[in-house]
Order: sequence, then C-alpha cells, then structure tokens
Amino acid sequence: MPENKLDKFFTPKSVAVIGASTDKGKIGYGILKNILEAKYRGTVYPINLKAKKILGLKAYPSVLSVEKEIDLAVIAIPAKFVSAALEECGEKGIKNTIIISAGFKETGKEGTKMEAGVIRIAAKYDMKIIGPNCLGLADSTSNLNASFANGMIQKGSLGFISQSGAICSAMLDWANLNGVGFSRFVSVGNKAVISEVELMKYFKDDDKTTAVLAYLESIKDGKAFMEAAAELILKKPLVIIKPGISKASQKAMQSHTGALAGTDAAIRTAFSEVGAVRVDNMEQLFDVAKFLSRYDKIKSNSVAIITNAGGPGVIGTDEIEKHGLKLAKLSRKTEVALKSILPTEANFHNPVDVLGDAKEDRYKFALKALLEDKNVDAIIFILTPQRGTEIGKTAKTLIELSKKSDKPVVTSFIGGKLMEKEIALLKESLIASYDHLSQAIFSLGKVWECEKGKKEAREYLNFYKGALSETIGETIKQAPDFIQSLELLEKYGIPVAQSKVAYTSEEAATIAHEIGYPVAMKIFSKKISHKTEVEGVKIGIKNDLEIREYFDRIKSTLGEDLDGMIVQPMAKGREIILGIKKDESFGSMIMFGLGGVYTEVLKDVAFRFAPIDKDEAMQMMQEIKTFKTLTGYREFPKMDIESVAEAIVSLSRLADEHPEIKELDINPLIVRQEGEKCSAVDVRILI
Repeated sequence: MPENKLDKFFTPKSVAVIGASTDKGKIGYGILKNILEAKYRGTVYPINLKAKKILGLKAYPSVLSVEKEIDLAVIAIPAKFVSAALEECGEKGIKNTIIISAGFKETGKEGTKMEAGVIRIAAKYDMKIIGPNCLGLADSTSNLNASFANGMIQKGSLGFISQSGAICSAMLDWANLNGVGFSRFVSVGNKAVISEVELMKYFKDDDKTTAVLAYLESIKDGKAFMEAAAELILKKPLVIIKPGISKASQKAMQSHTGALAGTDAAIRTAFSEVGAVRVDNMEQLFDVAKFLSRYDKIKSNSVAIITNAGGPGVIGTDEIEKHGLKLAKLSRKTEVALKSILPTEANFHNPVDVLGDAKEDRYKFALKALLEDKNVDAIIFILTPQRGTEIGKTAKTLIELSKKSDKPVVTSFIGGKLMEKEIALLKESLIASYDHLSQAIFSLGKVWECEKGKKEAREYLNFYKGALSETIGETIKQAPDFIQSLELLEKYGIPVAQSKVAYTSEEAATIAHEIGYPVAMKIFSKKISHKTEVEGVKIGIKNDLEIREYFDRIKSTLGEDLDGMIVQPMAKGREIILGIKKDESFGSMIMFGLGGVYTEVLKDVAFRFAPIDKDEAMQMMQEIKTFKTLTGYREFPKMDIESVAEAIVSLSRLADEHPEIKELDINPLIVRQEGEKCSAVDVRILI
C-alpha cells in the first residue's frame, strides 16, 4: 500500500495522550491503559499538567515538552481546553489527532462554535483530525488501541467505520465473542475533518483490509461519498447501516451528533447507484460481518444445501429465493457420486438430503462432492440433532474439509443444548456459523449483492467522470411563473403543451377557438401555487359559455390574486409525474412515476441523481411496479416510453445545471401512444 496521510493514525511510531490521568475513573486513564495493555510497539507520552508519572511512564506537561517527534495525539480533556491543546499540537508538528472529548456540535450553538474553531486550527496546520465526540480507534496490525473501549479488537481483515461510539463498543464485544477480527476499527464522531469519505479511500488501498462495514448517521458530502464508495466497491465489499427512515429517528440523530439526516429516498438512491449494500439493523450487520470475516466474496449466486432433514431443506430453499440466490443444478458427475453412496431414500438433487440417520461419513462424502462441483459456488450446511447424529465428528470434518477449499461454506446447526460444544467449536473456526438458518442465507445473499454492486459502481464512475456539460442558461434567481417555467422546459428540449394566457373571459374564448375545443383552463397567479386548493383547474370545457362562466367565477373569488387564466388544449394519454428534489447532501434527485393513485397511494416511484443518460432513464422507468402498463400490457396500449426517457434525461440535465432549483414538479407529463411523443401540461418550480 502506498504511503497515505492517514497512515500515522493506524501505524504511528509514537503517541501522545493529552489528558492522561492517574484517576482510574477518567477517560484519559482508560485510553492510556488500553494502549499499554494492547502491547503497542511504539513510544507513548502521557501529557498531564501536574503528574510526573502515569502507569509507569514519564508524564509531560505539554506536547511541546516532548523532545522527540510525535506521530499521533489523542486528546481527552474538557472541550473548552481542546483548541489550546490543538494549537500546541500544530506548533509541535503533529499532523494526526484524535479528539475523544465531547461537548461540541452535538451540544448546540456554543459547541458548534468550538467545533468551527477546531476546523480552523486543522486548516492552519494542515492537520488531520478524527472526532471530536468519538470513541477513538483500534488497529490490529500495530496493536494500537487508542480508544476508551472496553477491550481490544482481534486480528482480522475487516475495516469498521462508525459514527457512534456505543455502536463501536457493541460491535467489539459481539465480535470478540464470535471470533470476528478487524484490521482497523474507527469511531468518527462528529466528523469535523475526517469523515467516512477519507476512510473509505484509505481502506480501498489498504492491503490489510478485505471488506468494510460502516454505521453512518449522516453523510456530509453526498457526491464525494458516492465517488469514494464506488471506487471502494470495485475492490472490496461495503456494507452499511444508515438509520433515519422514520422522522423520530432523524430527530434523535440531530440530538446525538448534531447532524441533519438526509431523506431516506436520497440514501436509497445513492446506495443503489453506486452498488453499496445496506442492512437494517445491528443483528444483520453482525451476520454479514461473520461471513465477511471468513470469506470476502461469492463467485455466483448458485448455492447448494446439505441437510439431514427435509423440513430445513425446504425452508432453506424458500430463503434462497427470497435473498436473490438460486439452487445450483448439480453436475451429472456429482449426482452419480451421491447415488453411489447415499441410501436410495435420500435426495441426490439439490437440496441434498442425507437423511436423519446420517453419520459423519455420509455428511463427509456429500460435502466433498459439492465442494468439487463447479456448478456450486457456495454451500449451506444444515445439521439437526437426531438420535444417532454424530454431532462432534461431523463438526470436525466440516471444519477440516472447509479449510481445503476457498468455496464459502455457511452452516447452521439447528438446536441448542445438545450442540453447545460443537457450535462453540464452529465459531472458533474459519466457517461462518449461524444459530439460525435464515441468518446464514441472509448473509450469503448480502455478499452476493456486494458482488453485483461492482457493476453499478463501475457504471456510476464511468458516467460520473464524463457527465460534465456546458450550462445552457444563467442562474435562476427567483421562482419563474407558469409560462416562464414552460419556456425553461422547452429550452432543455422537454416538449410542453400549447399554453396561452388570457386576462379576460373574452380573450379566453378567443384563444379556445384558436386551439379548438375542448380545452382546459387553470389559474395564472404569482401568489397562489397550489391551483387545486382554490378550484383553479377545469378540464373538458366545450364552449364559450362555459369559459366565460368559469373565468368570471374564479375572478370574483380570487380578485387581485388572479393575474389571468391559462388556456390549453385537452391532453389525451397517460399521466406521468417527473420531478426534481434537491437533497442537502447529495444534490438534485430526479423522480419518475405514474400519475394519480400510482404515486399518491402506492408511492410507486423511482429516483436517480442528476445527471443521467438514456440507458439509466430507461432502467429507472422499469423499476416501478406499474411500468408494464406503459408497454402494451393487457388492456393498456403501448405508450411512447422513448420520449419519456428523453424527457427524463433533459430534466436531469436541467437539474444538474441549475442547482438553485429546490423542487420542480411536472405533473402531469402526458405520454401518448408509441410515435406520438409526450408533453408537459403543468409545471411548478421552487428556487
């Protein structure tokens, strides 16, 4: 791995603990003790204004009192003193600092000011900072435990990034119980300087790390995150918990880290575009971590099951389909081999049922055959404790054979008391062992998602790097009116319905004659944005009398708030909704969905971040559940979806070139039958 500016966080030659203490109740004491107990091989300098010696080491009043170079400083003092300590670190030439101290952005206005000061000092001295308000980090390659966690990580190849120190502590305790090891383990806290972006870039090139897990409450720079994640995913699996689906959890995150959570739609879209795999809770993260700590990939989704009971085999088959996997078709050679050894009542196809009376030798033969079958890329090994089952011998054979193959084997010994010793033995081995069959198959499915994610990551990076284009128009400084909005759509090549403004009922009737009845009318007003709330839309107007009556009635109701009335031809076709929604972190998001109940009730919509190309637009359209109704399905005629895809691409370009647009709704875009194009009938833009 080439030298990286973050290297000295993980493999420093010397560490100063600012706030090291003789008081066992203080965090500074715990951090220093952790460093020493982990058998860190570098030099440690306790920094304390009064103490002469701490835990057998000479103490110094300041980092400036230390004559030799210091690679890493860990700060654990009250927040109000942190800036002064950082200044001294800067003067000393320390480029890497971990701020454990809390009391910054997460506490409110005053804390936010202090955190801004930390950021200024970091810029002044070109200093990299992890934290503040974090647990610290641990590194198994250098035996560094620069944290106040209750324990040290075991050696392994997983990288872990967490915005929550408590989640770090929980992961550490679970991992140590289950024999899961880590290369590097980082709590980022408030992410004042170093965020998940820099760490993902680091892990991408880190030859000690084969997969990365993350718990993220907020993502500060969405575009930078997506680029870094995509580059990492091309080389290694990335699995993330990103909470914040509910409004209550978003509020909790603001009080916890001071970070505003992005909308869940934006998160889902971002992860989907770059191929990042998301899990919903800690239990799922634990399950995937267990697999990735043993195996870093799965070649395909073709899996085989070995079981000594039909029921679990059937359950496993259902779970396989549920998680995007498939039962491998066993080779002729494998089936012939199984028939030659297994009883005639056994199942020689997949799932392979060796029957309830199976001893260790029958399991061994079946497992060996599946490990040698080129059609099988992963194996699910199920055992239930029936009378006569050789649990111990079978477990040892399973471990022995698995060591000789790089083919992933996940196992579930279904039961409890009768298998306690064997389950403990499996947890200590290189096999991914699970208490429940569903956990085993879920983990396989998620790792297969990681493998598939490489395609999305590659496509995202290829398009992302070539997506810049010349801007068509100047910045829009205030929300355009309806006619100006239509003109903007037209400028970007989005077809619009013929629309004219009438300021009197007579003008409206004249325009209707020019257009041809029937027509639609809607209010034209700078003060009223939601037309339907004031009965500001009427369709199917057939004659002059209806036009005059409607115009005069709306005029008398709205008075000065009415600037005029828009007159349009009646549009025939299917209603589609296109939109732009600006996300604070990720930028402009494009929405596509069918109109009416499909969007309002079913929420059947798809999202992408701007800009996108036509292929991506077509994929986006195909994601909604009701897409078939546009393609000539049953009673539905085939619509001009090509023109819709072109409109989506044009809208994405508009969004990309006008980041000042907070929201834009084309509702509806009317799409007609194939060859008849589409047109925007109504549009609303917020700046």
